[in-house]
Amino acid sequence: MSKLSHSSFAGLCLIAAVAMPLFYFGSQLAAAPFYPGYSFSRDTASMLGTSFSQHPWIFNVGAILTGTAALLGAIGLHGAFVATTNVVIAWLIGLSVAATGVMSIKAGLFPLPDSRHASWGFLVFFTIATPLLLLIGVWKRPNTNGLRLYLAASIALIVALFPFLSGMAHTTLLQPGVFQRLFALATFLPVGIVAHHFKGTL
Repeated sequence: MSKLSHSSFAGLCLIAAVAMPLFYFGSQLAAAPFYPGYSFSRDTASMLGTSFSQHPWIFNVGAILTGTAALLGAIGLHGAFVATTNVVIAWLIGLSVAATGVMSIKAGLFPLPDSRHASWGFLVFFTIATPLLLLIGVWKRPNTNGLRLYLAASIALIVALFPFLSGMAHTTLLQPGVFQRLFALATFLPVGIVAHHFKGTL
């Protein structure tokens, strides 16, 4: 692969990473009108892909697109970080984003109540680690003070959500839909934000 074509592919992969959270949230906005009585605060995103929806394919295709974008984004972010940070960190960042991609694709291919929808739950630990890995990756990069502050805020949000994630706090204190979307803001959105930063440097 020539240097030019490699650069173009890397750029496309970073664009995919930017698109990942857009697909995730956008598919929900597109699917919600076709689910009678759907509540973004009460109901989880996966409910939009069930038979309760008039057009469940909208969310399920969106989940698959989210996962595909994450897999391509994992390649782009690994390549972006491998030249600027520790190789191990670069691989861990790529792995964490890819794990999110696998879970998203599975969610779209196997809608609830299929037991495979939420299987391989261990992969969520990679998703949780993503903002921290991204922060480590950009820590010594110049002109990233704002990016570091944003990633630190994302990590703080995950820490605040951890009691609900681990089951230590009663779920009635935070409705499932609110929790899930706050979790996605803390883990999905940073992928797109960091990829957008690197896209501007190509």
